[in-house]
Amino acid sequence: MLRRLSGAVAGGIRRSLYTATSRPRPPWALLQLTSVDESGAPAPGASFHLDEPPFVTNLTVPAHFVLPRPLPDPKTGKYGFVSGQVGAISSDGFLLVRFWEARYDIPAIAGDDDEESSLASALLGLSLADMDINPEGSRFICNPLSGELYRLPDLDGTKRTTMYHHLGLLTQAERDQGPPARYAVAEMFTLGDGGEEEGGFVMRRFLSETGKWEKLVGLPSPLPAAGRRMAIGNAVVAFGGRLWWVDESWGAVSVDPLSDRPELCFTELPRGSVLPDLEGMVLTRKLGRYRRMGVSEGRMRYVEVSKEKPFVISSFSLDDGGSSWTLDHEVPFLHIWMDDRNQQFAPLKEMPAIGAIDPLNANVVYLVCGDQILGVDMVNKKVTGSSRLDVPEFPLLPCVLPDWLETSQIPYAGLSKKTTAKREVSPDADKKDTLHVKVELMK
Repeated sequence: MLRRLSGAVAGGIRRSLYTATSRPRPPWALLQLTSVDESGAPAPGASFHLDEPPFVTNLTVPAHFVLPRPLPDPKTGKYGFVSGQVGAISSDGFLLVRFWEARYDIPAIAGDDDEESSLASALLGLSLADMDINPEGSRFICNPLSGELYRLPDLDGTKRTTMYHHLGLLTQAERDQGPPARYAVAEMFTLGDGGEEEGGFVMRRFLSETGKWEKLVGLPSPLPAAGRRMAIGNAVVAFGGRLWWVDESWGAVSVDPLSDRPELCFTELPRGSVLPDLEGMVLTRKLGRYRRMGVSEGRMRYVEVSKEKPFVISSFSLDDGGSSWTLDHEVPFLHIWMDDRNQQFAPLKEMPAIGAIDPLNANVVYLVCGDQILGVDMVNKKVTGSSRLDVPEFPLLPCVLPDWLETSQIPYAGLSKKTTAKREVSPDADKKDTLHVKVELMK
């Protein structure tokens, strides 16, 4: 049983805003972007500004975790900003959070009296030559309810790893019950993407038990069609003890990254949803806005919205054997939007996108319409709630929040449940200002 977490890496228990109210904590949250707190106020870990869906919950990380070096000074014409995002979520609420530090030079506006207008003008003419197109990045495992953060080591000894943008997070509990005892972070590539010979897959994985990244080469391909590669669009899904990389035009490749002998499997989309091979990441990302695989009520689901009016929502569930899909719902969304009960909504100007699949209610899907997100009950054919989105283009991820998450610890190499453990996490491998956290555990 966890007795106490203290120090610079572990956050205080129950840091969400719900502790200050009489409302019960919601069982799950919608996550999107992650903000950086640059106020300088001392904070031991992340803060979870929890709200109930369809409102989006925000995660804030103190700047000293993310910014090991000063940002450029605008007075010299050098600018910079840090963007953060929740990249993946485990089935039990642990987060994989990533930050990118972008830097660019605009010497022409240095010393200008009207700096704001000059910056706007300069940004319009900004070229790739002015920007750092492979910015430095950092990744953390985060327990959102306790605020605990664990910085992952750099891949291949460098922070410039933007090519790894489809990492998934899989956790595993002892005897498949309770808090995670270990986890893996992994990404999958087809051979040939990095100059290797054709014929299989490469997996990069980080194992909490070793604290190191590994590279597994030559995993046999499960893909049935020769010459066609996977084009991954949305975030990696954790389900059934496996990570699922989804090509929204074709199907998903899944694997257990915690296995000593990982075996890949391919699951095709419902027959009528399989499309011809798409060329280019832009098309894949666009398609991913209207098609989504996700987990709800313990089963893998697939939801899509048709291109033509009345924008039919089709929802499928995968059988336990993983071999066939069952159509559960087929609902014209435009009829729901125009219903007399929903007269508060303006005319629908564009095709609705899929925001998220409700992880606890398979009858509910969240759709993005312009700058609004709406919960849609596909059985009762009604809108369950709505809210505004600040950044509608960025993906939304559902995060289940089990009760034990508030007092569970992120596993790491060398952790023993019988002795006091000491963890060292360096915010910058090139500096000596190592942060220490002492964790005391009781049997």
